Amino acid sequence: MEYNYKRGKMKRVDYQIGKNKVGFYGYIHEDISVEGGEYKLRPAMIVCPGGGYIKLSIREEDPVVFPLFAHGFNVFVLKYSVGDAIKTSWPEEEAAEAISILRRDASLIDIDPKAIGIMGFSAGGHVAASIACHWKKFGASSKPDAAVLCYPVITMGEYGHQGSTDSLTGGDKALIDYYSLETQTDKDTSPCFIWHTFPDQSVPVMNALSFATALHKSGVETELHIYSRGIHGLSLGYRETGKEEKGVQSWMDLSLSWLDRLWNFSR
Repeated sequence: MEYNYKRGKMKRVDYQIGKNKVGFYGYIHEDISVEGGEYKLRPAMIVCPGGGYIKLSIREEDPVVFPLFAHGFNVFVLKYSVGDAIKTSWPEEEAAEAISILRRDASLIDIDPKAIGIMGFSAGGHVAASIACHWKKFGASSKPDAAVLCYPVITMGEYGHQGSTDSLTGGDKALIDYYSLETQTDKDTSPCFIWHTFPDQSVPVMNALSFATALHKSGVETELHIYSRGIHGLSLGYRETGKEEKGVQSWMDLSLSWLDRLWNFSR
């Protein structure tokens, strides 16, 4: 772990994760509790950008990080393995390690160990949903306390995103079943906030609907928002991140409100 820190500025924290030593970096608030601020320990959010398990979209990295940071969270980006690198290190395993590391180092980097979430976009949403479902495989320290899923890839079946399925599973039937997450929920799956758009042609809205239905049947706290307009991959829905879509711009505030209630956090 490396700290780059100067008084009066945010801390930058860097780790390397998994067999592929992928990047895992974060921004940590300076502790102002000594000067009257209410919080020393803060919620943490890990951001997983999309890219079909082939690349990582920069539109879903730092542009997403800083609204979360401004809200008061300590925020991290996991640059999980994609493409051929998946053969060496599974993204789900990297997410498990990232969460465990934050829990291990919580007191060192001012994180509430009971408020560690993961947010993913498209294929990154699949990474986040995977660890929300499969955390028992890696131990309790790897369980996210919440997952925020943004137009997520969920299924490897009929409504799946073929590129993500091919990149992650290589067509292996056992992996397709394992990573079809609408079949993998139980009562211990992490609480989830999900948003999607009805017109999404790349990752059909049935991914979100089927997962929300499965979560509901499993008794997992879930909030779902479906927007009537918008293509795939909108990120924040601003021109800055590729395409302006005013209707979806509410998702960040809605997710933060949900997380605040879940974690009893208030700015």
